[in-house]
Amino acid sequence: MKNFWDFCAPFYDLASKANGRAYGDMLRLVREIVPQGATVMDVAAGTGAVSLALAGQASRVLCTDTSENMLRIASRKVVRAGVQNVTIEKQDIFALSVPDHLFDVVIAGQILHLIDEPEKAAAELRRVAKSMVILPMSFTKNLRGIAKLRFDLYRIFGFAPKIELSADDYEAFLQSIGFADCAVIPIAGRLPMAVAVWHATPRFPSPLR
Repeated sequence: MKNFWDFCAPFYDLASKANGRAYGDMLRLVREIVPQGATVMDVAAGTGAVSLALAGQASRVLCTDTSENMLRIASRKVVRAGVQNVTIEKQDIFALSVPDHLFDVVIAGQILHLIDEPEKAAAELRRVAKSMVILPMSFTKNLRGIAKLRFDLYRIFGFAPKIELSADDYEAFLQSIGFADCAVIPIAGRLPMAVAVWHATPRFPSPLR
């Protein structure tokens, strides 16, 4: 999978823009969820679209990926945007090199269905999150028409999800890897999306007995 992401890095933003309205709605929704002044770690960030979208409201964003080609493009975008609070680092989702509960918000978009041992990666995301984990996702199961043709082409070049998800599958998948009680917000589009939000502590504590 790593070689695939290095290969497709120059085309990654074009693929995202192909689902333009839904992708834009996802970015706006994530901005609405992340508190002003929060510290953010963006894991498996690709070319940094989410990191840059949050630069104006976060106090600090750590943008990470395992693909050097993705991070090279993200770095160029950060320089062009002139932002000072986005840092680029190569990091492994299975072994994040940061202390426990360091970041207010941890984001991992469209990655957990692509990897072996998603529960191990999920545990790392929860470990480094102080307040919440945000999990945007695109759904590739049961696609039809142009969307299906596009993803069939991606598969020819090496795109190989470990599990295919539909919108109806997402909440159960999250629960199976340790993200119980997520709020899942659907996003309509040519390629359906959703944003799941997991809170590190219950928002409504049980009354004392």
